[in-house]
Amino acid sequence: MLTTVPNLTECFTQFVNARLQNFASSEQDVLESSNSSSREISPEKACSSYLLTCGRAWGISLTIRGTISEEILKPYFPSDSDTKDENLLYRSSLHGKGLNRFWSNIEGYLGPLLLLISATGDAQEDSTNIRKWTICALTHQGFENRDVFYGNSGTLYAICPVFHAFSPSGKERNFVYSHLHPTGRVYEPHPKPVGIAFGGTNGNERVYMDEDFAKATVRHHAIDKTYHHGPLFPNQGFLPVEALILEVEVWGLGGRKAREIQLSYKKREDLFTEQRRKVDLKTFASWEDSPEKMMMDIIADPNRVQREDR
Repeated sequence: MLTTVPNLTECFTQFVNARLQNFASSEQDVLESSNSSSREISPEKACSSYLLTCGRAWGISLTIRGTISEEILKPYFPSDSDTKDENLLYRSSLHGKGLNRFWSNIEGYLGPLLLLISATGDAQEDSTNIRKWTICALTHQGFENRDVFYGNSGTLYAICPVFHAFSPSGKERNFVYSHLHPTGRVYEPHPKPVGIAFGGTNGNERVYMDEDFAKATVRHHAIDKTYHHGPLFPNQGFLPVEALILEVEVWGLGGRKAREIQLSYKKREDLFTEQRRKVDLKTFASWEDSPEKMMMDIIADPNRVQREDR
């Protein structure tokens, strides 16, 4: 068991300590609010609607080491200075579906990220027996707008209805692909796919989400040499499966410093955007007296008599 999950003993110690701290703090909260009619909801109940439930976060934390393992459990064992959802960067039902909405919430975050996808059935099937499944991908760096695969490391996870981790195989390094519509280009002879993908190659991605976050395509592991082999959901089969996306979540696992850097980046971008929108009123007001306007008037009507105000 310890060879399969090498971090089990360390995580168990962290789990017990966190549980004891959480139990002690919850007891004090109950004593302080015993005479009050309104009580705060526990982090477990508050986060129960997230794709990243307490059990799933615990299972993922067993497969990774270091601070990432601690950060993924923070929503369920928060300290006094933490909030239950401060690591939640994006949720499609909250922020809106689509790559643009997704990008506006995760851009500038340079730390590790956990992306979860909940989907239902096969988009090509007209069956009443609809299957629901959840998968996720852990990246050890922030998303970049690139037309090629990139990344240093990562892990794919089958989350529900079965749990399994697919670590890097070491054969290829196509960990993540994230590409937006190019700006300033009118025509591309060979346009690259717009969306998010993990594993495989361009056009044969192991997991691919379209730009509208409407459909997810999952292909057989035979086309992927980046992550280890195995089905991402039961009875996956050899043919590509197109499923309807129900929910997408992204959690930042880089700690408070990564979040502060992202907030600073967003403020700087908002400032640049505001500056570009502003009109220089002084320059606009002096247009009537500018030599450029005089030259344009002369070109437009050469016979027009120009009078000088004296």
